[in-house]
Formats: sequence, structure tokens, C-alpha cells
Amino acid sequence: MRVVNYPLRIIGVVRTHLSDEEIKTTENARGVVEVFEEFKEGLRGIDGFSHILIISLLDRVDDELRGTLVVRMRRLRRFGISPEEVPEVGVFSCDSPHRPNPIGLSIVRLLERRGRFLEVEGLDLFDGTPVLDIKPYTLARRIEDVEVPEWHRRLWRRLGREP
Repeated sequence: MRVVNYPLRIIGVVRTHLSDEEIKTTENARGVVEVFEEFKEGLRGIDGFSHILIISLLDRVDDELRGTLVVRMRRLRRFGISPEEVPEVGVFSCDSPHRPNPIGLSIVRLLERRGRFLEVEGLDLFDGTPVLDIKPYTLARRIEDVEVPEWHRRLWRRLGREP
């Protein structure tokens, strides 16, 4: 297998007035994605999309934790589920930030664009998180018949939501 080293460019940064703990526990957190001046033309045409995908660098993940392969999903704390109630699963089965490559993928509602600033809702990223890319959530990405494992279905039922 040929491994190539690709340099990634940070195109922007997340801005929010919420603390790290508030971001972890707030379901519909709001914030702004600040796209750097040199990349602002890349936002042309983004107006009108209801949701966008933010690809980020989870820069606060400790190098030691990048070796973690099995976790309990702690994000469910915001819904009142303790980590002990969640089964241990592999990092590729959840959205834990502790993974070999600390890259985040967030789907957020695009509320407003003000030049190179995107006001969003549903944010799960800390203030200052580097943004690597932004993509629109399009009809081509929408999947109607999603299947999830039983352990995931049980957690969502516990929250009073059907998966």
C-alpha cells in the first residue's frame, strides 16, 4: 500500500460563546463558522442550503487518545444518559473524537450567511476548532432507509426518539 502525506489547509475556524462543557451538553448550540478571507469565494452559492457539513480538525484530542479504538459514546450525556449505560463500541461505530485521525464531521443547520461568516445551529464543535472543509447537505446525500444496530436503536428509544 502506498501512503502519501497530504498537507491539509485550515480554511476557517469555529466561533461560539459557549464553553466546552456547554457545547458538550447543549443539543442545538449556535455558533459561527468563520471562513478565512482567502477562501471566502468558496462560499459562493451556499446561500439557500438548509444544512451544511463541516469537516474539522479535532485539535484538542491528546496524541495518546489517538490510539483509542474502543469507547463509550459520551456525547449522549447531553441527553441524560450516563456513559455507563452505553455499550463499548469501536471508534468507527460512533462519533467519538478519540480516533486514529482526529477529523470531525458535523451536520449543522445554516441559519444565515454574512459574507464569510456562517451562522449555524446544532454545533458540536468547540470555540477555536479548525475547519478543514465545508460541503452542502444535498438531496443526493439524503438516505431514506437508514439501518442501525440494535444497541443504537435501544439508546435512541431510551431518549424517547425513534431512530
